[in-house]
Amino acid sequence: MSDDNQNDIPNPPIPEILPVCPVRGSVIYPTMVQHIDAAREVSIKAIESAMQGSKTILIVSQKDKDIDDPTGNDLYTVGTACNILRMKRNPDGTVQMLVSAVTRVSVQTYHKTEFIQAEVKPFEVPAGEVSEYQALGRELRTKFEEMIPGSKFLAPDVVELILNREDPGVMADYIAFNMDFKLVDKQAVLEAPNLTERVRKVLIMLDSEAELMAIQRRIQQQVKEEIDKNQRDYYLREQMKIIQKELHGEDSEEDEMAQLREKINALGLPDDAKKEADRELNRLERMHPDSAEAAVIRTYLTWMTELPWNVRSEDQLNLKEAEKTMAEDHYGLEKVKDRVLEFLAVRQLRKERAEKGEIDLSDVNKGPILVFTGPPGVGKTSIAQSIAKSLGRKYVRIALGGARDESDIRGHRRTYIGSMPGRIIQGLRNAGTKNPVVLLDEVDKLGQSYQGDPSSALLEVLDPAQNHSFTDHYLGVSFDLSEVMFIATANYPEQIPGPLLDRMEVIEFTSYIEQEKLEIAKRYLLPRQVKENGLKPAQIQVTDAALEKLISHYTREAGVRNLEREIGTAVRKVARRIASGELKRARVTDKELERYLGNPRYLPESEAREDAVGVSTGMFYTPVGGDILFVETSVMPGKGNLVLTGQLGEVMKESARAALSYAKQNSTRFHITQEKLDNSEIHVHVPAGAIPKEGPSAGVAMVTSLVSALTGIPARRDVAMTGEITLTGRVLPIGGLKEKVLGARRAGIKHIVLPKMNERDITDIPANLRASISFHPCENIDQVLDVALVGGLKALEGKTTPSKKKTKRDQSASA
Repeated sequence: MSDDNQNDIPNPPIPEILPVCPVRGSVIYPTMVQHIDAAREVSIKAIESAMQGSKTILIVSQKDKDIDDPTGNDLYTVGTACNILRMKRNPDGTVQMLVSAVTRVSVQTYHKTEFIQAEVKPFEVPAGEVSEYQALGRELRTKFEEMIPGSKFLAPDVVELILNREDPGVMADYIAFNMDFKLVDKQAVLEAPNLTERVRKVLIMLDSEAELMAIQRRIQQQVKEEIDKNQRDYYLREQMKIIQKELHGEDSEEDEMAQLREKINALGLPDDAKKEADRELNRLERMHPDSAEAAVIRTYLTWMTELPWNVRSEDQLNLKEAEKTMAEDHYGLEKVKDRVLEFLAVRQLRKERAEKGEIDLSDVNKGPILVFTGPPGVGKTSIAQSIAKSLGRKYVRIALGGARDESDIRGHRRTYIGSMPGRIIQGLRNAGTKNPVVLLDEVDKLGQSYQGDPSSALLEVLDPAQNHSFTDHYLGVSFDLSEVMFIATANYPEQIPGPLLDRMEVIEFTSYIEQEKLEIAKRYLLPRQVKENGLKPAQIQVTDAALEKLISHYTREAGVRNLEREIGTAVRKVARRIASGELKRARVTDKELERYLGNPRYLPESEAREDAVGVSTGMFYTPVGGDILFVETSVMPGKGNLVLTGQLGEVMKESARAALSYAKQNSTRFHITQEKLDNSEIHVHVPAGAIPKEGPSAGVAMVTSLVSALTGIPARRDVAMTGEITLTGRVLPIGGLKEKVLGARRAGIKHIVLPKMNERDITDIPANLRASISFHPCENIDQVLDVALVGGLKALEGKTTPSKKKTKRDQSASA
C-alpha cells in the first residue's frame, strides 16, 4: 500500500499523460503544498497546458541544474504528480503557482514538443516489515530531535511541522525536503522501493549531517581558542615592552637598530651591498617590530652582518710542510700528490711576485679548478682536507649529490617564506673567512628538475672571470668568490656536464693495489680502529698475513672504506673477549680471521688448471678493481648459428660477432673447413652467468677462444689477454690496464697480452709486479694467437697438435 494519500477525501485518478514542469535543485514530496516560480518557456507552456486540462502537473527534478532547456534525458524518471491549486501571471512574464503534491509516479516515456509531456504510472511504495518500520520511525524521530539544537537551517515552525507527522514515511519526506541534503540523496528518498528503505536512507543522511555538525563545532572552538591565544600574546608582548622600557630607560628596539647600523658600518661593505643594507635597515626602523615583514628583514640583515666580507686567513705556502702533511695523511697516490704540490708551488711563486709588486695581488688566486675523479674510498675528500691543512685555510665541504634545484647554489629570493642563501654563501658564513678551501663533493651526482639546473648555476661560481661578482638570489648583491679555492670530486667524470667539466682540470685517482691497501691498513686504519674501540696497541696484534687475507677475501673495492669496516668488526670482537676476561691480549692471524669475520665473502678467480680447447682467459675492470674472466666456446652440430650467453652487453656481443668474422676470413689459413662453419652451431659463454658484462676489451679473448674451438688447438692457461679487435685483425687500446693486470696477477697469471698502444701504461704498474709478469704487446691478432695458443701460429697454420713436452717448450719460448 502507498503512504502518499493521507487525506480522508480521495484524490481523482492521475491521467496517464501529464505535462512536466522541470525544477532545479529541489525535490517535492507527496502531501506537501508548495509555491513554485516558473520563468522558463518549457515550464510556463506545461503549466498552461495543465490549467486547460485536468490541472494536474508532474514535478520532476533535473539531474544537472545548469541546463536551461532540458529534455527527457536530463530528468529523473520518478517524480511527483501535483494538483495546481492557484496560478498567477506576473508582469515580467513569469508564472507563480501553488501546488498540492499528490503521489509519486514513475515515468515510462518523455515526449517534447513545445513543452515536455510524460507517460506515467503510479509508483507503488509498500510498507515493508511493520515492526522494523515502526522501530526505524522511532529512531528517526529521536535522531531528528537530537539535531534540532545545533541546526541553523530549521525554523521553529518547520520543526513543529515535521514533529507533528505521525507516519514515519511522511516524516522522512519532510525531513529530506527541509534539511540541507544533496539533490541526489533527496531523489533517492523519493525513489526508495519501500517505506522501510525510505526511513533508513534518511537516518543515514541524518547521521552524516550530525557528524559534519560535530566537526564544524570542533573547528569553531579551535578557531576561537587560537584567536583568544593570539590576543593574549599580543597584550603580554605590549606589557613586556612597557616593562623593558621602564627598566632600561630606553627603547630596546631602538637599541637593536643602533647595534645593527654599527655592525653594518664596521663591515666595510662594497658600495652596492652597503646601499642595500642601509635601505633594508631604514625600512625595518619604520615597521612594527612584530610584523612578518620585519622578521624577514631582520633575518636578512643578520646574514649580511655575519658574512666574511673582508676577513681572510693568511696562506702558509710552504711546500716542504705541505708534502710532509700529505705524506702523513695518505699512503701512495704519488701522481696526485705531485700535481697538488705543483698547484701549491705556482701559488707560492705568484705570491712572492705579488709581494714585490711585479703582478697584481688578485692574480695570486688565479689557477685551474681541480676535480678529483675516481672510485669511492680512494682518498679524494681527505686530500682536499690535507690541502686546506697545509695552506692554513678553513675547510668547507658542500655535498652536491642529489641536488636538483638551482636555489641550492644561488639561494632563494626573499619573497618566499623560509628563503635562505645558497650553499656557497652558507659555507662561507660557516668558514668565517672569504678564502677557505671549498670542496664541492659529488659534482657528477647533480640532478635536474623543473626548478632549474644546479650545474648551470655552478658555471658562474667556478669561472675565475665571473666569480668575483657572484650574486646570490637571497642577498641580492654581489659577493667576491675569487679568493676561494674550489676543489671538486666525482666518481664518473663523463657524467659531469660538458661546460662545467671544461672549467676544471681532472686529476684521476686510481684504485689501490693490495700492497698499498696493506700499508694503509697497518699505518692508518688499524691504529684508528684500535683507538676508537677502547683498546691499547699492546692488547691486539694483527699479522700482515691476516690483513692480506682480509683484503683479498673479505673486501672487493677500489678504496679502503669497507676494509676499515671489516678491521673495525674484528677489533670489536677482540675487545669483547678482552672485556669479558677471556683474554688479556690477542694476536689475530690469517687462520683465526674466520673466527672473527666468518667465512670469506670473495674468492678471487684463479688460472685454469690445464690448457683447454676453446677456453681463453680475459681480463676485466670495475670501479672496485680488476679480475680475470674465462671465455668458453663450444662447437656442435648445427646450421651455422652463433649463440651468446652469460649476460653479455651489446658491445661484447658485437665483439663476439667480429671475432667469428675474423675466424671465417682466415679459415683457409687456419685449416677450418667451410663445411664445419656451415654445419656447426658455435656457442660462446662467459661465466659467471648471473653477472652482466659489457665492454670491447674482451675481443682478443673471444677470437682466441673461437679459433681454439674451431681448430682444436688448446689455449694457454697462464696467459691472460685484453684488447679490442677490428675485422681486419688490428688490436686497439683499452683502459684500466693497471687494475686488470693487478687482478690477473692475483689469479696467478704470468703472461699478459695487451695492445701495443697500451705499452706506455705498463709504467703505471708497481715495479715489483712488473718484474714477476711477462708482457706481450701486440698490434694484430696473429701476434695474440702466437702467444695465446699452445704451439703458437706454427701449430695453427701447420694444423699440428703439439705434445705435452712441446707445449712446455713453446711456453718458455713465448715467455
